[in-house]
Amino acid sequence: MIKLVSVVVPLYNEVGNLPVLVAEIAAAMADTGYAYEMVLVNDGSSDGTWQQLQTLAAEHPQLRGIDLAGNYGQTLALRAGFDAARGDVIVAMDGDLQHDPAYIPQFLEYLEQGYDMVGGYKEESPDSWFKRRAAKAAHRLIARISGFDMRYFGATFKAYRSYLLDNVNLLSDSHRFLGAVVAREGIRFKEIPITIRERGEGASSYTLSKSFRVIVDLLFLKFAISYMHKPFRLFGVTGGVLFLIGLASTFGFAVGSVFFGVHVKGEYMAEFMLAVSTMVIGLLFISFGLVAEIGIHSYYGRAGACPYRIRQQAGQEAPP
Repeated sequence: MIKLVSVVVPLYNEVGNLPVLVAEIAAAMADTGYAYEMVLVNDGSSDGTWQQLQTLAAEHPQLRGIDLAGNYGQTLALRAGFDAARGDVIVAMDGDLQHDPAYIPQFLEYLEQGYDMVGGYKEESPDSWFKRRAAKAAHRLIARISGFDMRYFGATFKAYRSYLLDNVNLLSDSHRFLGAVVAREGIRFKEIPITIRERGEGASSYTLSKSFRVIVDLLFLKFAISYMHKPFRLFGVTGGVLFLIGLASTFGFAVGSVFFGVHVKGEYMAEFMLAVSTMVIGLLFISFGLVAEIGIHSYYGRAGACPYRIRQQAGQEAPP
């Protein structure tokens, strides 16, 4: 039974979209009958978004505004919202009006049926043909790397049971892969077709350079999913293989020099040095793996440092 729904929205220069967004969320949640809160996070906007948030918070008791002390990016803005959310279900969405809150009741229906995460995939989108094709290729690649068969990874618009987000360390641009990161726990998930609307007021922050950064982030995704909690399995195994190859080669040269008259110094010096270097590199990988493993244990053995600062909050329960 869902007790409280938290709708988390990161905002950056969305002053013109805010009144419509808040009204649509309120209308969608009123149809569900669930208690809810709106956690709207201002990520260093420069267009009056925070002032608009303060005004709306005074009009809507369910709205809680958070004003970050700078522009930290969408990932950390989402994390700030997740940390502040009190619901046993958390719905994340964008603030540019492309995500239609009217789908939220459908998300909640599936969660009531026993699903842990529900999201939408683009049935219709205003994006260009090139962007749609590039997105499909990227999703296939992410699915292969993550080992998780999801149709659409990139959309922020998803509903989660809150426990899935309790220990997710969102940094950099990892919100793009949040669905894949939490889904690796073997949860039940559901995707429904949704229509992505035209953006409201303001300009899109999407640039071509972000596409290239996504490719780089995929390497971290693979590490995060497969080795984040056990780095020694990656570095230790790799280092062990390299060390054994180098050791076997070095031993072979030594045996050949002693028993078979192989003139290593004159004929195979480069090969011999390569073998020794491979052995040393293998030892370095093993050492790095041990240090990483110790670091992981130390990190989870203490409270993690918060990567953002909140300047102020607005709403009935905001601290003075």
